[in-house]
Amino acid sequence: MPRPLRGPLVLVGLSGAGKTAVGGLLARRIRWSFLDLDAEVESLSGRSIVDIFAADGEQIFRDLEARVTETASIDRTTVVSTGAGWMARPELRETWPDAVCVWLRVEPASAVSRLARERSARPLLAGPDPEAELKKLLACRLPAYRLAEYSVRTDGLAPEAVVEAILAELRTDGIRPGTR
Repeated sequence: MPRPLRGPLVLVGLSGAGKTAVGGLLARRIRWSFLDLDAEVESLSGRSIVDIFAADGEQIFRDLEARVTETASIDRTTVVSTGAGWMARPELRETWPDAVCVWLRVEPASAVSRLARERSARPLLAGPDPEAELKKLLACRLPAYRLAEYSVRTDGLAPEAVVEAILAELRTDGIRPGTR
């Protein structure tokens, strides 16, 4: 008999891994609620993430990210899309001790290709060499990403295929996302 997940399903990974697109599709597929932490930061602040970074800097964004993590209405039937640096902050991970994390793995070159049209909306990638920046970020965050219970490669896959890969990983462990 398949067992249900013990907590929310939290998608982590680099910018361009597909966390928001995959998260929304996955939530609809399994009939769960969906929470995008970046959208929650924008809603709380009344500003875009680009504006927050430009006016107040990364630390204020990180403070807002912590606030929305701590106050988010989630339960064991929520799919959460995090910011790319969320997993690297132990205090945020500890907020949801029963969460099951899925690392959406993407190579920096693939991520840059995916983000080509929206680089200006990604403050940490707005410089002249976003691939080099993603490589640095990946190197720093890799130990944290490796803490995720599951890892699914997203390079070259449509979001629907990533959803299928996540569900296949869960089924392999005898887990089925419970329904509301």
